[in-house]
Amino acid sequence: MTPLPLLAVMAGSLGAALAFRWVRMPLWPLTGGLVGAAAVNLGFGLAAEVPVVISLTGQLLIGTAIGSTIGPEVFRRFLRILGPGTLAVTVVLGAGLLFGWLFAATGLMDPAESMLALVPGGVGEMVAAAIALDLDSAQVVGVQVVRILTVLLSLPLVFWVSEWIHRRWIAGPDDSAR
Repeated sequence: MTPLPLLAVMAGSLGAALAFRWVRMPLWPLTGGLVGAAAVNLGFGLAAEVPVVISLTGQLLIGTAIGSTIGPEVFRRFLRILGPGTLAVTVVLGAGLLFGWLFAATGLMDPAESMLALVPGGVGEMVAAAIALDLDSAQVVGVQVVRILTVLLSLPLVFWVSEWIHRRWIAGPDDSAR
């Protein structure tokens, strides 16, 4: 296999990531890389596959970058939010399963693909599971990308509404001046 499709996809990922950085998109390396690779793959009909060594190295680097930020303070904060966090994850997971079931029931997607596509989690892990189960990984990653972009693009509205609710109903009269 010639390396040109892989190089084209990597160039598209880098270009989109840099463009997303320029417009200050949240998580620009991830979202830009995903959108850029998908655009090049779809736009040029390339069948580029990342070699396992490169994929594994990327996963190890990402895991190392995240793991290196964990310290004792993280565990103290984790214990404080264990209950509310468990509730939030349960609700989000339940919503993903519900919508996955609805997509499958209406015939929009295969049941297994719809579950992997709509349940929150790492895109890489959901796609790896789809590949291992011999499902349509492109459909899973497509829906996951839409889900992630929807969340990221709606964050400013969520923050604005949260601050408004806090100022309106939670903060006392003395706190509103701060």
